[in-house]
Amino acid sequence: MRGVLDSRAMSDATRRPSIAVLGTLTRDTTVYADGSRSENLGGTHYALLTLASLFEGRARIVPVANVGEDAYDTIHAALDLPGFDRSALRRVPVANNHVYLTYRSAEEREEVLVGLVPPVSAVHCEAVHDVDWMLVNLTSGRDIELDTLRALRARAFTGLQLDVHSLTLGFEDDGRRVLRKPPDWKAWVACADWVQMNETEASLLGDGCPVDEMARRVVDLGPRGVLITLGARGCYGAWRAGGEVRTLRLAAAENPEPAYPTGCGDVFGASFAFALLRGAAPESALAFANAAAGAKACHEPYRELHRLRVHAADALARFVPEA
Repeated sequence: MRGVLDSRAMSDATRRPSIAVLGTLTRDTTVYADGSRSENLGGTHYALLTLASLFEGRARIVPVANVGEDAYDTIHAALDLPGFDRSALRRVPVANNHVYLTYRSAEEREEVLVGLVPPVSAVHCEAVHDVDWMLVNLTSGRDIELDTLRALRARAFTGLQLDVHSLTLGFEDDGRRVLRKPPDWKAWVACADWVQMNETEASLLGDGCPVDEMARRVVDLGPRGVLITLGARGCYGAWRAGGEVRTLRLAAAENPEPAYPTGCGDVFGASFAFALLRGAAPESALAFANAAAGAKACHEPYRELHRLRVHAADALARFVPEA
């Protein structure tokens, strides 16, 4: 049955899992509340580098994206990593996405997007017909169209995981991103086995209802489970198991000062996928993802992602089989 992980198959040492990450690869310029500034690659780079660190070359990782011609060579070279299959990166004749993030606090930020690559096509997605797991991270909100996602849903993946992310962000004329509730959001989340969103996105889509109520609404739409990140307060998960819905709320694993929140949600989602593919139960995968995101929050974007497995070593030993 789709959406139900065969943990015995995935935890077999002879099994080399494959995971595709579909979303936009960006360049980020970030200004933090204390005035410090960083220039990094962003978008799905955070999820991809998380998987690279955790799997240590013991998985096939396939980034699926259109990349602007001005950034293609840099991004292609940055993803020359053990286990990576870059055949689904496509060069397109437009400027690549460049995101400007300005933090007012650890929880509040303004986002401006310059440049916009087109969404991946159904033909493009044929390149990843044979992967076990599909992680769709809507880092621009225009990464994939709904009909293409529906076509992916019909594939025989072990799981399709969707991070709602920028689906809830519209565009002003100057490129500034603003929250807005997409009228077809239920159709998007119904395509996934696991859905991820943050607390702001959950409140927007649920018209301000409590997190636990929103989680049950999402599960009722068809996904096996939903993951809601709560920033410095941890996370909340709900999933179907047998004939019931199980829930788990976890406090933040770390509360660093200063905190570096950029990319934490991406690390959370990729770590959750890694744990499930290694045979962890949903509650253990949620706990590991929470710990990994906390480890990421302690470090400025990008600088320590290659060492995430080291930083989250205790959580790996506790929650992930044979890690």
